[in-house]
Amino acid sequence: MTRSTRLGLMAGFLSMMFISLLYVIDPVFLVNGYERLTLLLFVLTIVYAIQQERRTSLTVRRIQDLKETTATAEVDDSEDFASFGELLQIGFRTYVIAYFIKFTFVYFLFNYYDPSLIELVRDASVEVYKSFQDFSSDTQEMIEQKIAKYKEGEFGPSLRDPIGIVMELLIGLFVAFMTALFYKRDRPEY
Repeated sequence: MTRSTRLGLMAGFLSMMFISLLYVIDPVFLVNGYERLTLLLFVLTIVYAIQQERRTSLTVRRIQDLKETTATAEVDDSEDFASFGELLQIGFRTYVIAYFIKFTFVYFLFNYYDPSLIELVRDASVEVYKSFQDFSSDTQEMIEQKIAKYKEGEFGPSLRDPIGIVMELLIGLFVAFMTALFYKRDRPEY
């Protein structure tokens, strides 16, 4: 098992524990978006995974060892450099594993363990919808129809929401991209 897989599993299970803690304290915390703090955990895990990959791939040779080698002997330094692509792959793999563990847990929590959470999300979303919509020119009947239509939407985590899943994965790709760009160490051109 690679380091990025282990770190992804660890971050996924830590996010499950954090979400469980929020649920036990008060399920409203999940509705208010505190579960989004797991994104910070995922970002820190990506940075740590890439940083550890870069640190372990660098081998420093002692001067004594260099003196003992002949001038014609080739030194294999292919492992001393971490390319952008390798680091991006490590960071994104870590994020994807952690995200899907978290998503599976939240999906199970909302859809099977406690479906009343979906009602909490629906009620909170309707309140936000009411506060941001301009109902000044609508009659009371029109307002009620718009709210009823809004309530018919999907409010729990769903596999039928590929746009939401893709957006989450794009966030992970962006974080992995920026971190890999910062930590890359390419082979010099000389």
